[in-house]
Amino acid sequence: MPVSGERITRLLEQAENGRPGALDEAVTLMYRDLHGAADRLLRDRYGAGLPGATLEPAALVNETYLSLLRQRSGYQNRSHFIAIASRQMLRVLADYERGKGRQKRGGDQLRVTLTGVAADLVAADDTGIEEFAAALDLLEQLDPRSAEVARLHFVWGRGLEEVATLLGVSTRTIERDVRFARAWLAETLAEGSR
Repeated sequence: MPVSGERITRLLEQAENGRPGALDEAVTLMYRDLHGAADRLLRDRYGAGLPGATLEPAALVNETYLSLLRQRSGYQNRSHFIAIASRQMLRVLADYERGKGRQKRGGDQLRVTLTGVAADLVAADDTGIEEFAAALDLLEQLDPRSAEVARLHFVWGRGLEEVATLLGVSTRTIERDVRFARAWLAETLAEGSR
């Protein structure tokens, strides 16, 4: 069960106001959520046991944490933190994949299977993490709540009822947001692959 959103928000506000260690405390409280998202992304990409992966979930979380520390401020609340952490985690994974491709084949083509991350979101077999992250950013400009729902549900693996509770809206509203986000992302990613 995730830590209280109010507690995380309070710590992020304290960090913004300059309290030493507040951001570290917030990230520590969110570590299980961060690790779960990292584990899910890597398992979905490489399969159970992560064969062929040299990046482990803990390393992905640590790299994400370092990125978050560099930003160090501007987190409005727990939801905003999750959105930024999601972006950073996807970027770290994209950088890893790009580097791995250069080392292995001399190319920088990034292809990541998202079937587990976003269920049946994408009709094509492979979609780049960068394209997926960019599509989420575009969705956020169009409909911030749907983008937040997509990150919580698709990337962080939260159930619809839990997302509804976290965002303080009805489960039916979240179901509509998921349907919209899935359709919009699928269309956007399909257009990008043409």
